Amino acid sequence: MADDGTFGFEELQKAFNRIEQKYPNKTDAMLMAMARVAANRTKSKTPVGKTKKLKSTWRTKKPKVYGKARVARMQSASRYAHLVEDGHEIVTGGRATVWGRKLNVLQRGIRGVKVKGRTQGAKMIEKSMDEIESTFDKSAEKLLDDLTREVEL
Repeated sequence: MADDGTFGFEELQKAFNRIEQKYPNKTDAMLMAMARVAANRTKSKTPVGKTKKLKSTWRTKKPKVYGKARVARMQSASRYAHLVEDGHEIVTGGRATVWGRKLNVLQRGIRGVKVKGRTQGAKMIEKSMDEIESTFDKSAEKLLDDLTREVEL
């Protein structure tokens, strides 16, 4: 620090370097904690179907760096979790798509395929993320305050 009480550029650069060294470990810990909270809330909101297995498939993944962002993932090992989340068409009598293209009404009629409506999506992930959004913001602010306090800017 300079004699007049100002903070010099070199001291600021050293402080930023110290923050950068502590940043990954603390951020990863906070992201994993929030991912676990999201997974637990999603599990509690997941509807129980015939197989009763979807609830047990939610997992958290360790944080990774994608570009400049650190991301902790929560995902399901189930192949149909996105259908429960967003809803889907109820189709009987065959497939409503061929080679990735939707069949039109005439083609479905010829093949005996009937679309009987659409299921309502459960939106368990969306609801869980809305609930923990404020908690995440508070945790991120606290982490930033702790990092800057340790370095004593």
